[in-house]
Amino acid sequence: MEKPANLASNHRFSRADSSLPIANGNLAAPKKKWTNLMPLFVILVVLAEIAFLGRLDMAKNAALVDSWADVFHRSHPGGELPMNSDDLSVAKEGEDRNLGSEEESCEEWLEKEDAVVYSRDFHKDPILVSGQNEDWKTCAVGCKFGYGSDKKPDAQIGSHGQAGTATILRSMESSQYYAENNIAQARRRGIDIVMTTSLSSDVPVGYFSWAEYDIMAPVQPKTENAIAAAFISNCGARNFRLQALEILEKAKIKIDSYGGCHRNRDGRVDKVEALRRYKFSFAFENSNEEDYVTEKFFQSLVAGSVPVVIGAPNIEDFAPAPGSYLHIKELKDAPEVARTMKYLSENPVAYNKSLRWKYEGPSDSFKALVDMAAVHSSCRLCIHLATTIREKEEKSAGFKNRPCKCTRGSKTVYHLFVRERGRFEMVSIYLRKLTLEALESAIWTKFTSMNHVPIWKEERPESIRGGNELKIYRVYPVGMTQRQALYTFKFENDAALRSHVQSNPCAKFEVIFV
Repeated sequence: MEKPANLASNHRFSRADSSLPIANGNLAAPKKKWTNLMPLFVILVVLAEIAFLGRLDMAKNAALVDSWADVFHRSHPGGELPMNSDDLSVAKEGEDRNLGSEEESCEEWLEKEDAVVYSRDFHKDPILVSGQNEDWKTCAVGCKFGYGSDKKPDAQIGSHGQAGTATILRSMESSQYYAENNIAQARRRGIDIVMTTSLSSDVPVGYFSWAEYDIMAPVQPKTENAIAAAFISNCGARNFRLQALEILEKAKIKIDSYGGCHRNRDGRVDKVEALRRYKFSFAFENSNEEDYVTEKFFQSLVAGSVPVVIGAPNIEDFAPAPGSYLHIKELKDAPEVARTMKYLSENPVAYNKSLRWKYEGPSDSFKALVDMAAVHSSCRLCIHLATTIREKEEKSAGFKNRPCKCTRGSKTVYHLFVRERGRFEMVSIYLRKLTLEALESAIWTKFTSMNHVPIWKEERPESIRGGNELKIYRVYPVGMTQRQALYTFKFENDAALRSHVQSNPCAKFEVIFV
C-alpha cells in the first residue's frame, strides 16, 4: 500500500524540478533524456492508483459481505443459511404462529407463548371474605375471613354488600324448611355464591368428612335384644318418618327409641356408642331432599349399624357400597323393608354382606365424595372466588393472543391446563391426539412425574389410603358443580372432548384421584 504513494510523490517532485530555470547549460542532455521517460512514469502512476482503489473497494465489499453473514447467522442459531427465497418470506397476517426455530419443540414454544402473569398474587393479596373468622389447616390460595378490614372484601356472607363484592348464602339446613336455601330462589334474590348441602351448589357444605367421622372404625358385636335403634326428636317432621316408624313397630320389628318420639329408652347416651350394639339404625331425616344427608346416616356408618334411610331420594350416591343400606323411598315401602330387616337379622351371612365394605373398603365413588371435604369448605370458597377472578381477567385482550396450540406440518399439539380438585394452581399438559385416552394418560404422566401426593392423603383412614400409585376417577372442565363432576357429566366420546378443546383454547380441567 505504501509503494503507490511514494511513486506519486516522486512524480510530483520531478515535475517541480523541471519547471525551474536552468543555470548550467551542461544539463541539457540529461533533461532531454528525462523528458523522454515522462510518459512511462505517468503510466506507472495511473496503474498504481487503479490498484490502490481496487484493493480499497475489495476491502469494503468484504466487510459488507461479513456484515450480512453475521445477520443471517444470528437469525439461524444452527448457522445454516436459507437455501431459497421462500425461507426469507415474512409470515402473512392470519397465518398460524408456528415455531421460532426447528430446535425448539412445540411444547417449549407453547410454554413460553401461553405464559401469563396475572395482576393479582393471592399469596400477597389474599381473598378476603367478610364473615366470621374460621380455622382450618392450610389452603391452596391466600384466604382470610373476618370483619372490619380497611380493604374491600371480595365476598360477604349474608346480606348484600357494596358493589363488586359477591354475596354468599351459606346454610346446612333443608330448603324444605328454609325456602331461601333453594338454589333457584337464591339466584333470583341476587345471591352470587350458594353454599348448601346440595352438590349443585357453587361450594357444597356437606355433613361428611374423614376428619369428623371414623367411618372405617371396626364393627362391634350386636348385643342388644332390639335389632334397631331410633334417635328422633322432631315429632313434627314434614315427611312420613313417624308413620314409617309405626308401620315397622306393627310389623314386629323390635326398636329402641332414644329420642323424643316414641321413646322407650333413656336418651342420655353417647349416640354412636349406643348404635354400635344394634344391627340397624334409623337414619330418618326431617325432609326428603336431594343431597340432604346428615350426621344420622354417617354416624350409622361409623357405628357399623346398617342404616335404614328416609330422606334424600339419591341416597345411593352417598352409600359406601351397594347393599350397605335399606331405603324407605315411600311409605308403601315400609312393610317390604321390615321383611328385609327380619331376614338379615336372622341370617348372619347375609347380614355381614351389608357390612363387607368395612373390611374391603368403600367404593371409589364414596371415597371421591368424602375426599371433597378433605379441603375445608371455607378454603374451597376462596378457591372458587380466586378462580372466578382469574377467569374474568382471562377474558381481557392480553389473553386472547395466546396460541394454545402449535402446528408443525400436519401435526398439532394442544396446550391444556389441569389441577387436582381442592388445589388452585394449574399445570400444563400437551396432547398430540384429542382423545379421552390421551387426556387421561397425559394427566397421569404429568402428576406421576411430579411425585404428586393427592390432597386427601393425610385425611383418609390409613387402611384405605392405598399406595403411591395415582388412580384417576374423574376429569371434568373447571367450573362444573360437584353433582356434575361426580355423577352426571362425562365426555361421551373423543369428538365431544375435541369440540370442547377447540371451543375453549387453553382449556382447563380438574382431576379427582382416588
